[in-house]
Amino acid sequence: MTVDPTTRIILSTQRYKSAPRTDQFINIPFNQSTKDMVEYDRSVDLSLVAVFDQERQASTNFRPVTKFTILFENGISGSTKYVPYRDNLYYTNALENAKSYYYQGNQPSVPPAPTDQNIPWEGLPQYSEFDFIRTDNNVVGYTKPPNNHIAFKNVSATTYNWSHYLSYPYENVSNKSLFTVEPNTNITWSWVASNGIPYYIKKGATINSNEISFKCPMKHGLTAGEYVLLSVNYNGNQIFQVSSLGDAGSGSEEYIFNIRNVGFVGNTFATNSQGTFRRLINPSNSADTLSNYYIRRHKIVTSPDCAVLTNAGFERNIYGDKKKCEIKVLTPNQVKRTSVKEGSRAYTLSFNCDFNIRGLRDNQNRPLTQLFFTTIWRGYFGWTRNLKQGWDFNTFLQNKKPQTWWDQSNANSNVNISQSQYNSLALSGPFYYNNFLQSGDTIDGDFCEWNNFEQYERVISTYKHKIKFNQNWFTLASNTLSSTNQLGYFYQPHNPIQIAAFSDYIEEGSSENVVGIPDYAYYSTFMALFRWRDLYPYGFVDSDGIGVDYPYMNNSHYPFVDTIFRITPEDYNIPNEYSQSGKVPQNITQIDDPLIDGCE
Repeated sequence: MTVDPTTRIILSTQRYKSAPRTDQFINIPFNQSTKDMVEYDRSVDLSLVAVFDQERQASTNFRPVTKFTILFENGISGSTKYVPYRDNLYYTNALENAKSYYYQGNQPSVPPAPTDQNIPWEGLPQYSEFDFIRTDNNVVGYTKPPNNHIAFKNVSATTYNWSHYLSYPYENVSNKSLFTVEPNTNITWSWVASNGIPYYIKKGATINSNEISFKCPMKHGLTAGEYVLLSVNYNGNQIFQVSSLGDAGSGSEEYIFNIRNVGFVGNTFATNSQGTFRRLINPSNSADTLSNYYIRRHKIVTSPDCAVLTNAGFERNIYGDKKKCEIKVLTPNQVKRTSVKEGSRAYTLSFNCDFNIRGLRDNQNRPLTQLFFTTIWRGYFGWTRNLKQGWDFNTFLQNKKPQTWWDQSNANSNVNISQSQYNSLALSGPFYYNNFLQSGDTIDGDFCEWNNFEQYERVISTYKHKIKFNQNWFTLASNTLSSTNQLGYFYQPHNPIQIAAFSDYIEEGSSENVVGIPDYAYYSTFMALFRWRDLYPYGFVDSDGIGVDYPYMNNSHYPFVDTIFRITPEDYNIPNEYSQSGKVPQNITQIDDPLIDGCE
């Protein structure tokens, strides 16, 4: 018997940081021309633990599950004369509406017939209009005859308002046009994602200033001692070192960075001047250490029929239901009922088909480590129109109004989802709703930063959708806003679930002295080395808590995560000076910044 002299044995503990010690074997060939006869069958003892682990590591099938807890602040009121909507509002001004509708100033003991059918009633759409599963299948004049809005089908109760999918980020879009506003100064930026992160100079270069202070409308991701590549240059130089972070304000270090003022003159670093920057770790190796900025785009991988949405047993959020009794004399149809402003139910979302990740790569051409539960507003009951898209930095108000980004005329904020329309059974219309997505469709995602040297992706700003009401059927109470840019509700369509994990330690080496360099490793021409993060095996979690250990059975992984799904109104939790109404929304406590920082 012989052993190949080129065979090299690598200790299991050297595979990656914190790798566990495992038994290792090498097959030694027996070169012979004869074979002894065996009188009896041989029996071999198998390790069930080893077999289970081998099957688990080889499996590429996943069935993700999440529990959705909905947090909804029903805070945008309006008015309507459309009877099915009008008769099912959560009324906010019922007494005055009833006076106009019935009495016109007189108040007899028995309400007479309406004096004017065209009097609108004010209120909020009930919670059922935003719930994941509709239960209002027996409301006469709305979901049941006569003169009902639609013919309610119980089988569609989980898809009237929302649809659910699995998706994964599969490509980077660098040329996406972006826009945002700084809420304190109303300074605006229009830039392309690849340009990086916008800034304005809060404190410019003056004789008495030791530092120049830059403020960003989003987290800059910088560390003191790193560098920035500015979109402007000073005497041909665009690269400057970050000397410190923040100012006297609490939490400002995440949004403000400073560079030393070495005697700059001119207008390049004047107060309130604007630009963009890209993060740079090492100026002598900018090819590897200069960050890239982009929008990561998702691909839908399931059909609408794959999603299974059910009530989570014995589960509610901590805020409870908010209901009230609408008394008979203060309703337009003279019907006493209970209206619901906000609910507290939770739901479990799973999928009735396996998702196989074999051969799929993420937007950095690496093995998939994250899937996303993608939830899309459908709005089949017709209250809304024109679903729009943006990012978290678009949720700040501009001059106490929605940012111009959300205007109907801005095609850059349109969502790539087709709409359909129908006429109601009450012979009114048209009403609009968003169509289902299908497997293979694409949709935008978060604004991100990637650095080849660090081999790490940072989410700068999460992707948002905005739900806007159909002004033909439900008119918002405020008449101070543009008719094409009204207030709406924000939600986050993509919610992640971790299915694998990369090591927090960066490996590096050349192909000459390292065995098993993965095909997704980055090659640095400056260092003449490969750089990569190892992919941890399923079931391994290191001392820092990095890794995954989900149930595995029947050749499928069953990852699970809790998801908080927020539906928040614009003008929500905003300081007084930015509030469209000038008041903090009801049930929201405003907390002012502390007068001193945490050091004291």
